[in-house]
Amino acid sequence: MTNRTYRNLGGSNILNNPNVSIRKITAALFFGFLMGAAAGLIGVGGGEFRIPILLYILGLPVITAIAVNLLIGLLTVLVSFLRRIQLKPLDRYAINVGLAMSIGSIGGAYLGALLTNKIPEKPLKRILAIFLVIIGLKIGLEPFIQIPFSPFMFTLNLWQETALAILIGIVIGIVSGTLGVAGGEFRIPALIYLFSFDIVIAGTTSLLVSIPTVAMGFIKHHQMGHTNHGATIIAVIMGIGSVLGALIGASYANVIEQDILKVLLGIILILATVRMVTKP
Repeated sequence: MTNRTYRNLGGSNILNNPNVSIRKITAALFFGFLMGAAAGLIGVGGGEFRIPILLYILGLPVITAIAVNLLIGLLTVLVSFLRRIQLKPLDRYAINVGLAMSIGSIGGAYLGALLTNKIPEKPLKRILAIFLVIIGLKIGLEPFIQIPFSPFMFTLNLWQETALAILIGIVIGIVSGTLGVAGGEFRIPALIYLFSFDIVIAGTTSLLVSIPTVAMGFIKHHQMGHTNHGATIIAVIMGIGSVLGALIGASYANVIEQDILKVLLGIILILATVRMVTKP
């Protein structure tokens, strides 16, 4: 096994060290629940909040953390979608847009996963940090700044809408496969402002697209050897915590002031990212 492959697989099997195993599994369950609850409260997948935890607290290599985050994201978005579809089913138009976007997203996620093998670890970590800071600023400033978007002032026909959905799917799919996130932070605004969805339908449709997107991204990362047995165990445990937290967080979404929560989470995400990058 080459040094590069050994590093990508996490350096050692975490299950062979009882102390590391107990610490990491406990941390995975706790932070999975915490990040899941935060995600449920503000209505996002939570992948951007998990990345600093996976890298800094659990100590996974960048490329392994990306693959693990995709697996956790798959569990989270699947449960979230099933719950939301029970409360408000999608109409035919939303399903058609979601399916078209999924086609592009699957291909984009596959390409994005391939790109992670082409980028050295340090530049990949910098790209990831820039992405997280942008998301942190977006979430933290959202209560104060309303970016002026306008829906299309002209009518698209069926083929044009389908082509647009596929193109958006490809672009966001590449981001998902490369950085290990579901991409809802970008997909939901596109569905609202380009396809005139209301925010609830946009969120549910985004989850529908996220399922095959993160699944493809994870499968390709797994095929390229970016995961191991220990990392998968941590992903499943953190995924269970994330799902439970998301369900509870969503239940209190109408109780807690979300603007305050967004500001706090944005600040936390930026500070965690800075600490992640500056950590020796």
